Amino acid sequence: MVIADPPVVARLRAELASQIAAPFAVSTTSNQYYFDEDHAAYNEIEVRQGEAFAMVVVRGALPSEEFVVRVWHRYADEVWLLDSVEQVVFVVPREGEIRVFEVGETLRSPRLPDVAIAVSAVFGILN
Repeated sequence: MVIADPPVVARLRAELASQIAAPFAVSTTSNQYYFDEDHAAYNEIEVRQGEAFAMVVVRGALPSEEFVVRVWHRYADEVWLLDSVEQVVFVVPREGEIRVFEVGETLRSPRLPDVAIAVSAVFGILN
């Protein structure tokens, strides 16, 4: 049985899929990983470059999801946190500054330089 993505995840997945091309690939489903006996992590969306995780998307916010971000930083260069309550996207690179994108701004990432996504589109807000 396939469980449909929440609308916010479906919209972001569609935006990423429409803008990302090889050598990157966008997952079509959410995934749970068990890396070893001490590390497991779930993502809503993953962008891979070959076998490596370039970026993963997880629902939540900082600081509550800090542990999840730290686990993912072992395997992915960048974590995006989708905060449906505040309608913001946290972009948390393994190294460098955390950025918070709000409705009215364009989501961008140095890890995915060809991607530019209107935050309002992710949260289904019509301008």
